[in-house]
Amino acid sequence: MSARVDLHIDALSFDAGDDPVDGGRVRAVLDEALGQLAERLAGSPLGRSGTRRLALEHLELELTSTDELLGPRGAERLADELYASLSRRLP
Repeated sequence: MSARVDLHIDALSFDAGDDPVDGGRVRAVLDEALGQLAERLAGSPLGRSGTRRLALEHLELELTSTDELLGPRGAERLADELYASLSRRLP
């Protein structure tokens, strides 16, 4: 049985530097990554330990390149990075 996880994000920014990127592709990868993150949280001890509220003012992740983010494992890697960062911040 998995828990319900509510994830609210006020703002999300993506800095591609000087690389030209397709905004639609970035949005699709971010949507997929956030969906995978919610699934991981719901199926993990973080999601099963009862109601827990975590408010982060700022969470910043660095990926090695835009090509990697938009590549075949980009969403999975982003979800992994987000999950690991959130796990480190929970008591």
